[in-house]
Amino acid sequence: MASTQGYVPESVPLEPPRFFARPAESLRTVARLTKLLLWPYGLVYIGLAVVVRHYFTPSLGRMHDIQVRPVAEIYVRNLVIVAVWVSAIHLWLYVRRWQGMRFKYDRQWLITHDARFMDRDQTRENAFWTLVSAPVFWTAWEVYLYGAYARNLIPHVRWSDGAGWVIYLVVMTVFSFWLVAGYFYVTHRFLHTRLMYRRVHYLHHKNVNTGPWSGLSMHPVEHLLYFSTPVFFLFIPANPFIIIVTQIFTGLAPSLGHSNFDRIVVAGDRTLPAGDYFHDLHHKYFECNYGTPVVPVDAWAGTWHDGSPEAHERMRARRDAAGHTSD
Repeated sequence: MASTQGYVPESVPLEPPRFFARPAESLRTVARLTKLLLWPYGLVYIGLAVVVRHYFTPSLGRMHDIQVRPVAEIYVRNLVIVAVWVSAIHLWLYVRRWQGMRFKYDRQWLITHDARFMDRDQTRENAFWTLVSAPVFWTAWEVYLYGAYARNLIPHVRWSDGAGWVIYLVVMTVFSFWLVAGYFYVTHRFLHTRLMYRRVHYLHHKNVNTGPWSGLSMHPVEHLLYFSTPVFFLFIPANPFIIIVTQIFTGLAPSLGHSNFDRIVVAGDRTLPAGDYFHDLHHKYFECNYGTPVVPVDAWAGTWHDGSPEAHERMRARRDAAGHTSD
């Protein structure tokens, strides 16, 4: 389905999931959304976390006291992961343009001559903040949690603690995806308060027509908040592997979500999911869709934009009445 503004997913109008229906229907909703979180990219993130944990993470014994070398190892690892991942998506969709405008939400390419952006180039500014700031705070939260585990300051469940605890850690691995999705609404809504938006979040919202590098293009203070989901594991028994899964999901998912393409064409008619139309509407209209469609706080708070023409008109009328220019 297409419109003059670009591709519109067939799922429009976007319906919020029903968690408070009959028990059987609620369970089916949870199962469907869990599959959505895990397939296909969630499993990729978990697989990557397994490799990272076993081959590219210092032992907890080295994290008892904060030392430069193990911290640098984690930092370089995170920098390389995000650089390779986002570069691959950007190369496929925006440099080679192997699928052209197919499945693209916005019919314009990224901005290359605009004084609002560093060096007048949207991609260069986005890449700067993604590579210079994001890995620092991704690493800082990891190191903080590893140090707490090493000093036995927080509850630590080990895979060797028995079959029951293995099941618990598997459940916690899946739960970490839900936790990131739900916590995102809290931090994001806070960033839209007047002070935080003017001083911090405005930088991310320079991107109306987003691209893969836009996902982590944030002010350092926003990165501090954005990567802070592991703070919950100061109280919830977990394992360093869960921290890695949480941070990889947090660090890599935004590049797909902000890609501005609903699908990635793999070969012929075979495609993979990519962009997040729900969040794309937030970048277009600002005062809606603060969270995710998986944890529908926006539906409960009255800020859910379903992507329909009627919702577009209501949002434009609201913005016009408030003195904003319509997009």
